Amino acid sequence: MSFLNFIKNHIDDINNYVQSPIHWREGRFASPVAKAESTNGDFAEVVRSLPTELSREDIVGFFREDLYMGFVATIMWGGISRFRAEDIARNNDRNTTLPKLERLNAILRNSETDIERIEDAIFSLRRGGENSFYGIGPSFFTKLLYFLTYDMDINTRPLIFDENMKPVHFALMPEAGQDPFFYYVPSSNKINFAEHTTFEDVYYPYCELMSKTAREVGVDVRNLEAWSFGWPANINVKQPNPRLVAKTEVDRMQYAGILMFQCGVDNVEDAISASRIFYDNKIDVSELFITEDPGLQIGNDAEHPIVITETEGYVHLEYVIADVLFRLKSLQAKMISQHFTSVSDKKLDRLSFEVKSAQDKKPRELDLYFDITAGYDAF
Repeated sequence: MSFLNFIKNHIDDINNYVQSPIHWREGRFASPVAKAESTNGDFAEVVRSLPTELSREDIVGFFREDLYMGFVATIMWGGISRFRAEDIARNNDRNTTLPKLERLNAILRNSETDIERIEDAIFSLRRGGENSFYGIGPSFFTKLLYFLTYDMDINTRPLIFDENMKPVHFALMPEAGQDPFFYYVPSSNKINFAEHTTFEDVYYPYCELMSKTAREVGVDVRNLEAWSFGWPANINVKQPNPRLVAKTEVDRMQYAGILMFQCGVDNVEDAISASRIFYDNKIDVSELFITEDPGLQIGNDAEHPIVITETEGYVHLEYVIADVLFRLKSLQAKMISQHFTSVSDKKLDRLSFEVKSAQDKKPRELDLYFDITAGYDAF
């Protein structure tokens, strides 16, 4: 299931979602909070006045009451740096910070277009910008912009963006006809920006796509972002965690980069759909690519050289999969015939090929079986 379809299946959950408050004084937060309070300045005074639990709704209320209070609450809600808590508190006093917040608010209110609003605000927040804050980086920028624009009537809303939201953006891009590998390089445990790609390159497209997706499915984009962020693993909920669902979808698409750039699959959708099939069938594309064995015993059925289990209606990808497999194994191939057959309750598409490796003196026959039961039953 694509992440977009996952969203569509949880519309009620998104509409009704309320993110749990943050216990920002407890656990790993306790030490940096104490360090911030020890500075005894404006920042520390606000920290002491905050409730022991902070929700998004609380911070919206603080910004409506006092920009500086909202600023401090946002830092504590997001988790103040363990290593720079004292310096952040000392260097972001009210007299220094409030004029920056007022200028930033003016940029957000007065910009003529959404892209100008977001990009000009981010530019002013970067190190050396007129509204830069000591010790504050991009993930905090996005929280600040989110809360400052919460009550503004704008089309593309600034949203919170951090490591947890990269998989969400990545997983949504193919459904919008966009190439996620243009911005991102997925690895085993995280998603990195692609070479020469920066936070600034990604942030507005992320906000724009999330806003378009929210309008398409009929939800408030603020709810969509909060719900997509998911929840910590220690919170026991009955429904699947969106951040993990998005990460699984990224894992399923991870091989698409190899298929595109090393196997020459030009169509992004074909590459991503093929990579999902390989992932679902536990076929390691990278392993296939480097192995010297020209054999094709890689399927999930010992009776046949390959049986690709059809999932999610990828019935029309047989030729893409076959071509990729032959390229991965450096085999020359010519299709001889295609037949439909039934085995028990399964409907199979059999593609018969003549294949030849560099070691073969003459071609040998090879059948590829594709399970098309799901697609067959759909008609």
